[in-house]
Amino acid sequence: MNDRSILNKTIQLLFPFLWPKNHNGLKIRIVLAIVFLLLSKITNLISPPILGSVVDSLTDLTEGMHELTIIPIALIIAYGLSRIATKLFGELRNAIFSKVSQNAIRQLTLNTFAHLHSLSLQFHLNRKTGALSKFIDRGTKGVDFLMNYVLFNVIPTIIEIFFVAGILFVLYGFKYAVVTLVTILLYIYLTYIITQWRLKFRRRMNEADNMVSSKLVDSLLNYETVKYFNNENYEFDRLDNSLKDYEGAAVENEFSLSYLNITQTVVIITGITLMLSMSVFDIKAGAISIGGFVVINAYMFQLYQPLNFFGSVYRNIRQSLTDMENLFSLWSEKPYETNQNTNLLQSTEASIRFENVSFDYDVRRTIIQNISFEVPDGKKVAIVGPTGAGKSTISRLLFKFYNPKSGSIYVNNQNIKEISQQSLRKIIGVVPQDTVLFNETIYYNISYGNPEASEQDIYKAAKNADIHEFIKTLPDGYNTLVGERGLKLSGGEKQRVAIARAILKKPSIFFFDEATSALDTTTEKEIQKNLEMISNNKTTLVIAHRLSTAADADNIIVLDKGKIIEQGRHEELLKLNGKYSEMWNKQKNIISDIN
Repeated sequence: MNDRSILNKTIQLLFPFLWPKNHNGLKIRIVLAIVFLLLSKITNLISPPILGSVVDSLTDLTEGMHELTIIPIALIIAYGLSRIATKLFGELRNAIFSKVSQNAIRQLTLNTFAHLHSLSLQFHLNRKTGALSKFIDRGTKGVDFLMNYVLFNVIPTIIEIFFVAGILFVLYGFKYAVVTLVTILLYIYLTYIITQWRLKFRRRMNEADNMVSSKLVDSLLNYETVKYFNNENYEFDRLDNSLKDYEGAAVENEFSLSYLNITQTVVIITGITLMLSMSVFDIKAGAISIGGFVVINAYMFQLYQPLNFFGSVYRNIRQSLTDMENLFSLWSEKPYETNQNTNLLQSTEASIRFENVSFDYDVRRTIIQNISFEVPDGKKVAIVGPTGAGKSTISRLLFKFYNPKSGSIYVNNQNIKEISQQSLRKIIGVVPQDTVLFNETIYYNISYGNPEASEQDIYKAAKNADIHEFIKTLPDGYNTLVGERGLKLSGGEKQRVAIARAILKKPSIFFFDEATSALDTTTEKEIQKNLEMISNNKTTLVIAHRLSTAADADNIIVLDKGKIIEQGRHEELLKLNGKYSEMWNKQKNIISDIN
């Protein structure tokens, strides 16, 4: 993506925030900010002539041309008031516009957040959380910088420069205006050339910074794994290598910045020196007064500030555009559901039907091959099979994380392709194999199933999940923080929280995705009782690794290599002496050996 396209995207992105629809309060703030900006620039431009008049009046006073001290004092007061007014109007502009810029950042962050949640599971499986966080952080800061500085500093600064050049031309002649413009043009040209050269260092810094953040977050998220394998030094070295890359890029970036700053200073000071030298000769010739010398000096130093600022702003604009490339790359990711279907699922019953469904992540490896089965309303169906048979893929297809390559999936006799994700997911309660909890309280994690639920409903759900009494024994009760990914709770406790959360949702369909496979036998039996209780007379689909959890199902589907090879009730499948019987006997023997 080139600079022009990034800038065009930025303008498209910012315009709704710069002039927001149906938000008159923000529009008024923007208009007022522009008014105060203009007043600030006007008072800033009149300050040097007032200061020059002060010097001339003092010169007249010392030479005895008049004895009225009130004149220089009045001029000094006027000069002081003009400086105060410049600062006052500038700060008022900042204060009034801050609401607009912060609202823009908030909306942009929310829009980015919503967009990320609209992306496919495949995107999130491949993402790196630390780097993603950096993209958003730097991108939003870049937008904030462009809104504040381009609109209220760059454009007004350019206008101010030409006004100063015009004033110098009118008051003191053509040569002063020429030197001013040549100095400005040379300054802008050198800033552009050097900044273009510096971009590669900034990009390297961003890449290295993303890698540092990614490795840091990843290592901390996997804290236990690091400890299990005693790999603290290994993680330290990985992070240190990334930090060294960042350090090298940062040093190069800082060196190039110093080079730019020195170049800019030399150009500006050379221009000021030349202008003041010219004014000395004009004073000697009587063309201008001492006050004129002060005015020229004041204007040149007044130009120095915006020019120097302009140089840093241009540099930061380029850096901001570079920082925003990653943010735009996120926005360019297409949402998973592109048909914008808003049809609602009718929930008069709760049935599931797969008809000739096939799916693959890669054309070279088919995961699901032409499977068909049904889960009638109020019945329990279990899907079993060896690892890699495609069991978990069925859950992702049902939940519309992916669309089938062929065939159709029906819920309540409606093709899920034709209904909204939200409508579908609303009626399905999931208890996953690996429950990941928010780093919040137990209360928050249970209430997540239905954020609008009452306190009594949450307690009831916890009781039905057989975790209420345990929570009461904790020092902070329901206000106990569970830690990152719920690490402060045991596997069984996390699963009970997940069950309570699913109960609170009050779904029409329960989906248990190997919900007890990671638990010990005793805990498994206890939680299995909870699952049977909450799913009684509910439409239930079970993905089972341990066949004992599937034995009571109304129908058991045996998957192998993405195909249904057997199905029936537990007793019927045992009599077949097929794959199910083989798996059952193996697991029974393993349990016997353990006991």
